Amino acid sequence: MAGLAMLQASIATPRQDYTDCLKRAGLQAAAQQVAPDQYSAFASQQCAAQAASFKSALVAFDVKNGVKRAQAAADAQLQLDDYLAMSAEKYEAKAPKAKPPAPPQPVQAAAPVQPQN
Repeated sequence: MAGLAMLQASIATPRQDYTDCLKRAGLQAAAQQVAPDQYSAFASQQCAAQAASFKSALVAFDVKNGVKRAQAAADAQLQLDDYLAMSAEKYEAKAPKAKPPAPPQPVQAAAPVQPQN
């Protein structure tokens, strides 16, 4: 039982680092006014190192528990994708909605020119 707790603890820090990074990425994206449809790419780039560390920890945990490496890697990627998707949904919900364009102002027609006799 203690061994399992140790293995789970080996995942806790990388998971927390990744979620903290995603939170920071959300704040940075908002400050830089990143479009919601560009957020996932932005956050992935900002948190690449933390994602790699978390994925490695997840794969190691699963492999130590008898899961084949290929399956462990696929499962880990799904978890990363889920965390990123949740972060993107939160960002999109908080992002300011684009204002509809203002209606064009009517242009006043020029007064007709009177012919000179």
